[in-house]
Amino acid sequence: MEILPVLVFFCFASAVITYGLGVYVYAKNPKSIVNRLFLATMFMTTYWATGEYLIWTAQDYNGVLFWLKASSFWPLTIAFTLHFVLALTGHPYAKKENLKYLMVFLYLPALAITFIELATESIFTVVYQPGLGFIYVPVRESLAYQAESVLMIIVMAFALYVGVSSWYKRGPGIVRQQNGFISIGIVVVILFGSLSGVFLPAFGIYLPNLVFIGIVCFSLIIFYTILRHGLFTLTPKSAAMNIISTMPDGLILTDIDGRIISNNSSAAGIFEKEEKELPDHTIDAFISLPEGCDIRTTIRERGMVSDLEAELNCDQNKVVSIAGSLIKDPDGEPAGFVLILRDITSRKASEQALRLANEKISLLSQLTRHDISNLITALNGYLTLLKEEETNPVCLPHITASLGIVERISSHLRFASQYEDIGMHKPVWLALDPMIIQAVNKLAHEGVNITSRIDSIEIYADPLTEKVIYNVLENALRHGRPLTLIQIYSQKRINGELEVVIEDNGVGIADEEKELIFKRRYGKNTGLGLTISREILAATGIRIVETGEEGKGARFELHIPSHAWRHH
Repeated sequence: MEILPVLVFFCFASAVITYGLGVYVYAKNPKSIVNRLFLATMFMTTYWATGEYLIWTAQDYNGVLFWLKASSFWPLTIAFTLHFVLALTGHPYAKKENLKYLMVFLYLPALAITFIELATESIFTVVYQPGLGFIYVPVRESLAYQAESVLMIIVMAFALYVGVSSWYKRGPGIVRQQNGFISIGIVVVILFGSLSGVFLPAFGIYLPNLVFIGIVCFSLIIFYTILRHGLFTLTPKSAAMNIISTMPDGLILTDIDGRIISNNSSAAGIFEKEEKELPDHTIDAFISLPEGCDIRTTIRERGMVSDLEAELNCDQNKVVSIAGSLIKDPDGEPAGFVLILRDITSRKASEQALRLANEKISLLSQLTRHDISNLITALNGYLTLLKEEETNPVCLPHITASLGIVERISSHLRFASQYEDIGMHKPVWLALDPMIIQAVNKLAHEGVNITSRIDSIEIYADPLTEKVIYNVLENALRHGRPLTLIQIYSQKRINGELEVVIEDNGVGIADEEKELIFKRRYGKNTGLGLTISREILAATGIRIVETGEEGKGARFELHIPSHAWRHH
């Protein structure tokens, strides 16, 4: 038969091609489990194809039987193929913790068939065929052969199912295309394998295993997919698609009207919907935003939004943090939005529990401080009376020292009261100019002109920041005299920070005291105002420093990070 040498050649060609392709793929990423499994699959295919080639080139019965037995490990090729498809598609069975199930239900049956073939001739046997010589044929009436056939059909059918279902479930993109080509390759192998294993033997036609023609085609498909679609290659494009599909945060793409165009599986999980249920719905159908807040309008105005918290319209009372940005078409016109959602329900519950605990601690602290303050007030009164009535010069210094100690204890209590409020309130966006006006109005500054030149700016800070402005102004009025002018203005720095300056024309501060004034207990009064001010600002990353010149006036600078201020 003229076709026989061609088919034998395909066996040899399959061995060479699969070996080279396996090494090539493995070299691209040796640490990848998918690449390793593909290498194992290709090596086993090379082993199987080499055995088939040697069987059909053997000249006598013993030669055919020897190579038939030597090729008995071929079922492992099918097992590795399924394992590779599972790993490539990210199937749960390919996970490390499920390896034991693959060993029991895939590899052990394959090894069982191998040992039956090695020990018996109940699956394949060698016969003489006129015109062909000695060949191997299946023992159809054998239960072992029937079990082997059923197992191979189940394994390859399941591999095809995994590939096709993965292709079907994937959204448009490079991974879907890769899975599609892999599925086509599996179909080709199954078709040619079925010809040799089922249809041709049924008509008494015995030829070299046509599955190797299918394997050559499969190898060519794999090679094309590597070149065209980045299979086995970590490229920015393939990595981006894989990151989007596997990232734990939900990702949603909407049109300019907020209608969902595409989403990943994590977004569907957050909304407790199937992945295919979200498209064509508006984002407002799933997210309940605070009153007066419109995410699309906000993104249009600012170009992006981050850390926007919202509740979901679902039974679980979920809370998500939303980050989003505007997408523009090639002409630069707004075309849609991309939103990233993170489920922060557990975090919010923890924050609530922490807030309640802090409130209880704060209440206990307030009650304790109140009781101690009452006792200190009474003690101070008794000591004052004792000082006024005492005439013994020996006792007076001790009474005076005791009054000083009482005053220090009272100072500690006042500091604790003020310090307790720091960080108790969530940072918010604060309009800077109204806050300065309120602080100025609370001060008695007769004879001192206070001017403010602040743009329409908001800063992200602790609500106690107004107290900072008050403390700095009060410090200038108390310690800067003689002074006649305090100026407040803002300016943007090169690094994007906003610098808010409060400067006066008083006596200024000595260089060696510029940091000491922020230390507790340093100063001519209580030394607490500037200490607390720095702590309040530090809670949101704002720095305060003093940069004035002694003799020319004090200059306090508030450095607000670029992400913590905005025009309004």
